[in-house]
Amino acid sequence: MAEGEATIAGRPQDGRVTSALLTATLAELSENGYEKTTISAIATRARTSKQAVYRRHRDKSHLLAAAVEHALAVANPAPPQRGSVAEDLRRCLLNTLEALQETPLGGAIRALVPYRHLPALARVLDEAEENRRLIMRQIFIATPFETDMEARIDLLLGFIYFRMLIRSVSISEADIERAIYLTLGLVAPRDPQAGDGLPGL
Repeated sequence: MAEGEATIAGRPQDGRVTSALLTATLAELSENGYEKTTISAIATRARTSKQAVYRRHRDKSHLLAAAVEHALAVANPAPPQRGSVAEDLRRCLLNTLEALQETPLGGAIRALVPYRHLPALARVLDEAEENRRLIMRQIFIATPFETDMEARIDLLLGFIYFRMLIRSVSISEADIERAIYLTLGLVAPRDPQAGDGLPGL
């Protein structure tokens, strides 16, 4: 059970209510942001009571953390197949892209970025980031691309996070493939242009 969840002896957890609360929380957070998301609004959207929320979660930050944690767990990519580094990266990053771009999770995480100093939220976001990086390390390890793999991971995840969470720009599958090939050095650079600037650029 995640930190901040409460249990009451003799009162079995109602799976339907718990699921509805997590779904409603993610939707409220994505649509309205952290400040305007309230326990009351979440309970109303989930068609339950505030008491049902507080039986499960200590406060708003713990409820939000639980909702994001659940959504991230559902969105976790499959382990790498070890057939092709580029293909494993493509699958992993498209999984991340789909979760952040096509579900309320993206809006929810964008809303939480300024509040990641709150302990319950920091734990979930840090753990999610580490899990995603671990999968990418498994893709790079024991391959010719293992050198500087942490920098390669930063470049690939940073590409998604910057475009989606900072610029709110949509990303295509072609964008992901281009980023992977550039990061792996599989695309020949353009011919250098004459003029000032760094050599070879």
